[in-house]
Amino acid sequence: MPEKYGRALAGASKNILKNEAILAVLSASIVAPFVIPKINELLDSVEITKSHKSITSFLVGLAIFSVAGTIGGRNVYVRAMVIGVAGAFVLSALLPIYSSLTSKTSAVP
Repeated sequence: MPEKYGRALAGASKNILKNEAILAVLSASIVAPFVIPKINELLDSVEITKSHKSITSFLVGLAIFSVAGTIGGRNVYVRAMVIGVAGAFVLSALLPIYSSLTSKTSAVP
């Protein structure tokens, strides 16, 4: 009986690494910190994108999401990594808005 649970747990843990959503979150945590600064360096070379970082990050995230299927094709791992990087861009664009809404200094008494 206990070995059945052990086998089921081992099988489930192997399937976790095949799940596209989990791979995308891992990519946002592990791959994105290496990729995002390189893309931001390119965006800082253009004056209008340099002065509007949140909007630019959001648009870059949407652009990467839109091409994620064509970049990865049927390869789940590559597609999940691209989606994770795009999600990190969108998250970095939305964090300033979220923090301004939740900070106590901007709250109306």
